[in-house]
This record gives sequence, C-alpha cells and structure tokens, in this order.
Amino acid sequence: MIRAGLFGRPLSNSLSPEVFGTFARLTGAGIAYELRETEASNLAAEIESARACGWCGFNVTIPHKGAVLAMLNLPDPAATAAGAVNAVRFGRAGLEGLNTDARALLQAFDRQAIQVSGKATAVFGAGGAAGAAGWALGRSRAASVAILARDQGRAGRLAGRLAERFPETIFSAGPFAAPAGTPDIVVNATPIGMYSQAALPFTPRPGCVCADFAYAQGGTEFIRAATAAGAVTVDGLELLVAQAALSLKFWTGLPGGDIVKFCGEAMSLLLRGK
Repeated sequence: MIRAGLFGRPLSNSLSPEVFGTFARLTGAGIAYELRETEASNLAAEIESARACGWCGFNVTIPHKGAVLAMLNLPDPAATAAGAVNAVRFGRAGLEGLNTDARALLQAFDRQAIQVSGKATAVFGAGGAAGAAGWALGRSRAASVAILARDQGRAGRLAGRLAERFPETIFSAGPFAAPAGTPDIVVNATPIGMYSQAALPFTPRPGCVCADFAYAQGGTEFIRAATAAGAVTVDGLELLVAQAALSLKFWTGLPGGDIVKFCGEAMSLLLRGK
C-alpha cells in the first residue's frame, strides 16, 4: 500500500484524492491519499506524524510550500530557485523535495509543442507556483518574464533570484495589473479561479498561450476566456494530473512511463466526473 497525502490550507477544493484514486484504479496499485489541513504552527508535528503512519511522502500546497522547503535535507534545483516545494519523500538523506509545478509546466510545453524560447512572458503571482512558472520559463529560454503581483517586494525578490539562475532571460517585477506590451505567454499562478473569483487583469487574444495553475471543473474563468478567444491553453487540471504522476514516481521509484501513460485517461475520467 502506498500511503501519502497533502498538507495545506484551505483544501476544500482539492481534487488530489480523486486524481490519486483514479491512478489507483487504472494501475491496480493500492494508494491511500489523505488531505490534512494544517496550520503553520503544527506543520512539523504533522509531517512527523505522517512519517510515523507509514507515509512514503506527501504533497505541499498553499501556504506551506516555502516553509517545507526550509525543512528539506535535499531539495532539487527547481525548488531552490522557485523558493517552493510540492512533493516530498522520506528518503535516506531525510526529507527530499521536488518542485512538480515547474516540471508539470515544462511537460505541458513539450506536449503541446509550445515554443517558449525568445518569447515575452508574464506570470501573475509571487508565491511558490509563480516561482515554479518563472523557473520553467527561464529554463525554456524565454526572452523576458514579468512577475506581476500585489506584493511588490516579494515579486522583486523572486525576479532577482530567478535572474541569477537564468541570466539570459530578463526578469522584472510589476504590479498586479495588465502586463506591458503583448506577452506571448501568460501564466496564472494565483488562487484566482479556484479559491478566489476575482478576475485576472488580462484579456486573452488569438494565438497567445494561457496557462493556469488554478483548476475547476469545466475550466477556470481565465481558461474559458482564453479558449473563447482562440488562445492556446494549458488547463490547471492537466497540470494537477501531471504533478500527481511526477509525485508518485518520486515517492515510489516506479518507471515514469508506467504512470504517465495513464494521465490522458485520468484526465478524461476526471472531466467526466467519474
């Protein structure tokens, strides 16, 4: 039996148990996946409790991605640069972490043959998902990445950290407002569309790429508007399924192909509400 779970707060809209349940049905593997809404003051104790309960690892979401990163004995480069971790395993070195947000976005770019190199891009948010998006865009050699957030200080620090890692890409910070110019790629890395119903200050246009880390049945408002406008879309549910597959591989060591090949069918089942 594979035991794992998710730490964060709030978790009321999380579809992670359904995703892992779908993987369990498709693969025949025994997977027990638990949601644990956790306050920051109890985080370390809850992680130790999960270890004692026989969990092989866990996922992390808002607002604990940065706090758990600081607890890791062995973070991966994407987690360090992004300032956030999504998947953690109880390894030989202690807590070992992986940023699955960044890798899921890279996989989506590859799967849809989205050209990032040389493109102007914008990311809404300055938290862990924004850091992961910035890392993926820098890794893909985007010409520029504008980090647009309400917290200007946090956005500036993130842009500076990513600029050190990817000197060939121009990173900048700006207010939570419509990006300057006409970016080719826009990523929503905020809870808008999932835990908040506010609107992003961006109007999709034909041919641009719109990616959303938030997800909802039928698509978030951002993804629906992008689809209607004729933009290329990367749906948050697609990213969630990819992250689950990456996490499962990280925890168990199973060959990636044995898990990832089920992503398409898992997506289909989830979209039908099965």
